[in-house]
Formats: sequence, C-alpha cells, structure tokens
Amino acid sequence: MTDWNPQQIKKLRDRLWLSQEAFGERIGVTRNYVYYLEKGVRQPSKTLQLLLDYIDMELDGIFARLFDEPKEKELEKKKSIGMVPQANHKSC
Repeated sequence: MTDWNPQQIKKLRDRLWLSQEAFGERIGVTRNYVYYLEKGVRQPSKTLQLLLDYIDMELDGIFARLFDEPKEKELEKKKSIGMVPQANHKSC
C-alpha cells in the first residue's frame, strides 16, 4: 500500500482532470476533506489509501493499454497492493 502524501493525492486528482469537489464525490469525501488532504492537514485512512492505490493502478492500466506498455508492470503493481494472490509452489 502506498503511503499517500499531499503531492501524490493532488497529482492523482490532476491526472483524472477532476476538481476537488468531483474527486471527493468519487472517493466518498467532501471537497473540504480533499483540500485538507492536499494541504497535509489530514492524512488519508488506510481504507482511503487502498482506494487511491486502486484508482492509480486502474489509471496506469488505461495508459498502459493506450500506449502498449508491458503488462508485467501492471501485474507487479496489482501484486504490490495484494490484488493478485501469490502462487504457492509446493515441492513434490
């Protein structure tokens, strides 16, 4: 899970071309809370950090498909946030 700082949150919102109000509506918080997150007054909860990770991963996936980036990068990101189970190999 990414430890989201104010600059990363604003950068993600900017990548989505959303106002603070529109971004807040999509992630389930108020415009004021988004403002506080971007100013460093408030820290995102673990749940919100996971949601931001997911949004960021999906956005990266969209760009990867648009620009033909390797799928391995997207898979590694999914693994890093626990969205893809790790294979358990047992010796015979």
